[in-house]
Amino acid sequence: MLSIIKTATKETLFYKLPTLVGDILIQVGVLLFLLYGTGMVRENNLPLYEQQGSWFLLVVSAILAAWLLGIKINERGRSAVNIANRAILNAALTFILYNGLMAIIYELVLQGKLLGLQALLTGFLYALWHLLMRRLIGWFRSKGANNYTVVLVGSDPNIRQVCQFLNGPSSEMGYNVLGMFTASPKEIPEGITNLGAPEKAFQYVEDNHSILKEVYCSLNPATETDFVNRLVSICESRMVRFTYVPGMEGYPRRKMNISQLGNVNVISLHEEPLNKPLAKLVKRAGDIVFSGLFLLTLFPIIWIICAIGIKLSSPGPVFFKQKRTGYEGKEFWCYKFRSMHASADADTKQAVKGDSRVFKFGEFLRKSSLDELPQFLNVIRGDMSIVGPRPHMLHHTDIYSELIGDYMIRHLAKPGITGWAQINGCRGETKELSEMKERVEKDIWYIEHWSVELDVSIILTTIWQMLRHQDEKAY
Repeated sequence: MLSIIKTATKETLFYKLPTLVGDILIQVGVLLFLLYGTGMVRENNLPLYEQQGSWFLLVVSAILAAWLLGIKINERGRSAVNIANRAILNAALTFILYNGLMAIIYELVLQGKLLGLQALLTGFLYALWHLLMRRLIGWFRSKGANNYTVVLVGSDPNIRQVCQFLNGPSSEMGYNVLGMFTASPKEIPEGITNLGAPEKAFQYVEDNHSILKEVYCSLNPATETDFVNRLVSICESRMVRFTYVPGMEGYPRRKMNISQLGNVNVISLHEEPLNKPLAKLVKRAGDIVFSGLFLLTLFPIIWIICAIGIKLSSPGPVFFKQKRTGYEGKEFWCYKFRSMHASADADTKQAVKGDSRVFKFGEFLRKSSLDELPQFLNVIRGDMSIVGPRPHMLHHTDIYSELIGDYMIRHLAKPGITGWAQINGCRGETKELSEMKERVEKDIWYIEHWSVELDVSIILTTIWQMLRHQDEKAY
């Protein structure tokens, strides 16, 4: 127990605290630059920002944001994208708290351009700083510091894959595989120490619990009941974590969810983070806020420009609406800026490269993805979310639900304006069944791995791809 507490304390002292100090210095540095380096702050406002109370509010906002969201740079298994997204969220919350407190206490807010510059600079510098700290932590761990020591019991294919992951590129995450206990030494992956037969694991845990953090075991508790129960008991009495690696051959390799029905453990094939009430509230609140802001600010201007371009290019309405398959398979009207001439096959035929139905201005709308922007109206209505699996035509739902066994799983989340599949190249025409299967796999992955950070990452990537206009499938 003491070693675990010491490890947590060291990670807070050597990793989290320096990161927080860096965050505060970034906030202070950016504000100093805005106040004295831009020449854009009104002179009558400068004295208020120079008060000690203003700087105190900035520091408190940074600390409060870190406390509410947490600093996750030291957590093993997090990707660089996840770290950067978390940093940007941290900067955004600090930005909101600080400017909100300044408005309430001093009735003072930076001018619009300065607010945008503050948000942009702090977000970028936070992400850069957190990624730098992550690399530094990875370097320390690759040198043997802050290691998370584990042993493995068993040698079936699943635990060998776990072993290879822990002993592979994840070495920068600080995993140190001390060895494997197995009755089949030939099955031990290369480079892993043979610790002997499984029965030796009992004494090993007893002797090494002060340095051992976790035991991974793949032995079947149904056939090795006494062995597994004894190993679990020894691990728990010595404060060593025990993790069971089940044999799931034949089942899909997905992020499953374990729960209890009475005293029986049951495994559902899908982890659904969005099925939790708090997650639904957070996602819906974000959808309403950002969609509302967009529809009240930029959308009217975009609508006027697009309406003129569409009317000059093709007779007919500005908006195109079509029934699509939504959440839990329910139908809804999906809105777009019209990019095609009217046609009888609009509800059954996908757009193809060089499609004669697409008029010239429509090509621009589709290439830039501006034709999708009216779907923010669908988001406000609650039919869609900003991020989620793209909604398909009813005709395609009927076809692919018969051809792809897990196709309908993608409807366990609200459809989105953009999504994980889209930013990974799965958009446009699906010429082969394999292309739709890949899209479905990515949609299911999103549903099982949803997080606020993932949504932010998808939105930022979508904006970047729109600005670059390099998506060859956008036609």
